Amino acid sequence: MNSASNNSGQYLVLSAAFFYGLNPFFGQLLFQEGLGAEMVSLYRFIIPAIFFTFFLRTPKENRTEALRTLILGVASGIAIYSFFHALQVLPAATAILIYYTYPVFSVLIGWAVYKKTPSHNALISAALVAIAASLTVNPQAISADLWFTLASCFLAPLVVATQVQYLSNPRKKIPTTNRMAWITIGHIIILLPIAIWVAPAQVLPVSPLGFASLIGIALFAAAIPQVLFMIGAPKSNVDKNALIGSLELVVALLTGAVLLGDNLSQLEMTAMALIVLALFIKQVKEQPIVKIAES
Repeated sequence: MNSASNNSGQYLVLSAAFFYGLNPFFGQLLFQEGLGAEMVSLYRFIIPAIFFTFFLRTPKENRTEALRTLILGVASGIAIYSFFHALQVLPAATAILIYYTYPVFSVLIGWAVYKKTPSHNALISAALVAIAASLTVNPQAISADLWFTLASCFLAPLVVATQVQYLSNPRKKIPTTNRMAWITIGHIIILLPIAIWVAPAQVLPVSPLGFASLIGIALFAAAIPQVLFMIGAPKSNVDKNALIGSLELVVALLTGAVLLGDNLSQLEMTAMALIVLALFIKQVKEQPIVKIAES
């Protein structure tokens, strides 16, 4: 892979990370409108799904890959619902910081599942992200009845990490629009039944800001970054893709502070500084991934 292609891939992944970081911001605005986690999760994907339905048609030779992508979408649907439910009932910083540990899980999954030994820089960067995420998680602020919600929130980083690993090097290349169609349908397959089962009392926002947030979470925090990532990830290094994604945490915390009036503690500011340091370490020196020899 030439350096120009590698750089273009990294810029696309970086752009995707910025947009993904807006998820907690739009999610909290929709919670303020009275919507529950099931509707916020559903709206995040149903609007892109309507558009990408036109690209579902898949040649026979690509159907196995489409099925794998569909399964990723189903798993992601479960995970994103768990995250938004946690964001609604747990301290926002706790849910956000758990979600954005996925770069750490990505390195571990790449090592354990894909048999790829990460570079020393990747391990150091992942460790910094883990430390950053742990700084502001306060177990004493979590009541006993919310421990299951806290545990289920870890589904999100696990699934996102798996997606990063797989989409950075898929078994078979298929058109981005076709992959987007199947992954969004996977989300809807799980999220629509959840929304019907919960039977929420409110299904629409109550103000123009709420409707703007609905469009924002579907377009700017879901569809656009997903396309950017799917195009850019295969052109970049898989560990770099995961670590660049940790920038989402910085965006999430800053948008909460600047636009929602959340207070940033000294620990949260330290966490952001550690993440920027992790990104800098990965950028100044990159060692190639060494594959473990198969026995």
